[in-house]
Amino acid sequence: MLSNCPKCHYPLNHPFGLTINERECSGCLTHKEKDQINWDDKANELDLILGRFKKQRSRYDCIVPVVGDAEDYYTVSKVLGAGLSPLVVCVNDYFKNDIGWHNLHNLITHFDVDSFVFNPDMRVYKDLVRTSLRKFDHIMLPFLQLHTAFPVHVAYERKIPLIIWGQNQAVEQVGKFSHHDAAEMSRWNRREHDLFNVEAGHLIGNGAQVDERDLNYYRYPEVSSIARRGVRGLYLSNYMRWDPIAQNQAMTEFGFIPETNTATFDIYERAGSSVYYQFHDLLKMKRIGYRKVNDHVAREIRHGRITNEDGLSLLSHYKGSRVYIKPFFEWLGVTKSGYDWFKLHRLSNQLELISEVKTFDAPSPFVIADELKRYLSESKVAEEQFVTFGKGLYI
Repeated sequence: MLSNCPKCHYPLNHPFGLTINERECSGCLTHKEKDQINWDDKANELDLILGRFKKQRSRYDCIVPVVGDAEDYYTVSKVLGAGLSPLVVCVNDYFKNDIGWHNLHNLITHFDVDSFVFNPDMRVYKDLVRTSLRKFDHIMLPFLQLHTAFPVHVAYERKIPLIIWGQNQAVEQVGKFSHHDAAEMSRWNRREHDLFNVEAGHLIGNGAQVDERDLNYYRYPEVSSIARRGVRGLYLSNYMRWDPIAQNQAMTEFGFIPETNTATFDIYERAGSSVYYQFHDLLKMKRIGYRKVNDHVAREIRHGRITNEDGLSLLSHYKGSRVYIKPFFEWLGVTKSGYDWFKLHRLSNQLELISEVKTFDAPSPFVIADELKRYLSESKVAEEQFVTFGKGLYI
């Protein structure tokens, strides 16, 4: 039995579930729809849907959840282009570096939108991150729980009828649904594809010592309550020919800054995070056996910008990239002995991928296919990591 898709090299143990049919995976098969769908018809379908939500009872037509990513720039630009009045909502993950804060602030000011940033209780958040790391080898789960639930609470509480997200990862990565299904936001979809079946309740009890009342915004609202209020969540990737690297490159015209990293050729996705291509990427390797660059390689093979052989070369080039994880443990308040213990006992098989050097190592020279290279803009190296505004101000 094949362990990887022979076409895009995606491992079959993808947490969303991947299948192979006729020598290609379900993700490759669904991707073909992009060249078969009449996207003008899809755009008209979206216009009809959005028309029902414009200027209803609320001051805002919709909520757009953001982290400050290039995808968020693209989503906000399309929402404004459709004539909607959005409220932009961000959850502070406390992991942003100086580039991340620039990109978030610039998004809000460039598009001149109403917005607010929710700063969760720092003690509770760190307790949940600590437990998530101990029990699930994952440091992003508490943020993902907030990011996918808090905007829904805001929509319910403020009677805003619509939430607009960018891409549906289950469609774009593994073809879990067809574009024709137009899968929407749901409690089930959140649990299966955003949280990997780990709800906030799994992080307490024999884990984080926090009060149940502190977890309200980490939990999805009652489905019956959302239904009564008529809150609906759409993914733009169901109605537009989604092409992340092309879209993200275009967002540099609006002031988005790409970030140089050593883990992948993609300088746009999650640019501005102190952990995404560092400790988070290492833990992904530990949990499921592959790194973020695999997602990017599969995507670019499907879009035809690199060949199957190019993809193998990229995977080989980046598979041994080392990460600097010590700043995360300092942020979490772990002692040096605790840090050393964790490496020895929990990361023993990944020690060769851990760097103790603070300086940034630029990626070694590598020939990238011209069709892909033309989408890679100039990028910057972050100067300050874990720049925390809100609760626990670090400047």
